[in-house]
Amino acid sequence: MLPSQRKPVCTRRFPRVETDALAEVKIFGDRRKLKIAWIKVLGAGGCMLVCDDSIGFLSLMELKIDLGGRELRADGRVAWESRCGPGEHHVGIEFLRIGQSDQARIAALVAGSASAGSTA
Repeated sequence: MLPSQRKPVCTRRFPRVETDALAEVKIFGDRRKLKIAWIKVLGAGGCMLVCDDSIGFLSLMELKIDLGGRELRADGRVAWESRCGPGEHHVGIEFLRIGQSDQARIAALVAGSASAGSTA
């Protein structure tokens, strides 16, 4: 097999999968209403979401993620943030607390995607 034909080995602690899930984000200490965001990348250790404005580096939050009609809940922290254009921010969230069953559901989703060859 030629080097250019090899598939990259995923060395991430938590492999990820591309998705299009809706999330409700409640930022702790923020008096604004809940934010609605799109989860674009998801793993058992966190996610990348797209929202219309900045959340703030290291902000703490509660997430409710609609994953295939089932609601997953997690507490998270902003690990990084990038402004990608007017009204578009990409935000990396590290899960600080997530239930074992919710984490297992995400891990199963990622594993199923990996067997299909489409992990992020």
